[in-house]
Amino acid sequence: MASNWTKQAIIFALREKGITAAGLARQNDLSRFTIYSGMERPAPKVQSLISEALGVPRQQIWPQFYDKQGNRIGLIGASRAA
Repeated sequence: MASNWTKQAIIFALREKGITAAGLARQNDLSRFTIYSGMERPAPKVQSLISEALGVPRQQIWPQFYDKQGNRIGLIGASRAA
């Protein structure tokens, strides 16, 4: 199974586009900490904002959270680490 992008990789990709997490948060009336949290934990709204800003499908950034069609994978269907 593919791994999710790291928080640092997402921040770098945003900066390459001239976007900061704080700026993205301001545009959407969110805390920058909400944006940072959504980079590592399942947060569909935040992850949609980030993926739209990057122009990359969210299932490509977070393959452990979304299936190939972009639908959220539930906890029951997620595989566990041994």
